[in-house]
Amino acid sequence: MRNDGPPPRRVTHEKQLRVGSGFFGRLLAVIVGAVVLVGAAMLSLILLAVLFGVGTIVAGYIWWKIRELHGQPRAFSDDGQIVDVEVTHKDSRVGDSRRR
Repeated sequence: MRNDGPPPRRVTHEKQLRVGSGFFGRLLAVIVGAVVLVGAAMLSLILLAVLFGVGTIVAGYIWWKIRELHGQPRAFSDDGQIVDVEVTHKDSRVGDSRRR
């Protein structure tokens, strides 16, 4: 295989954009970096506040439900104390030592 044609030309760019090469480029990089840093800090604070609020609401709901469950036994007695009761059947004999 022969390649008799002219050699391929190199692609060159006439105008080169060099960011950060001079004083203004570095100044722009510092300003953009500071803006990104402040934006990230603000976003993290907002996210932290939202997560704290949601966590507080969930914890309050769980506390409220547990409090409600603790109050249920009080609804069935007058003074909220537990009463031990022994149940005997009508047809059982007095002094029956057999376990049921």
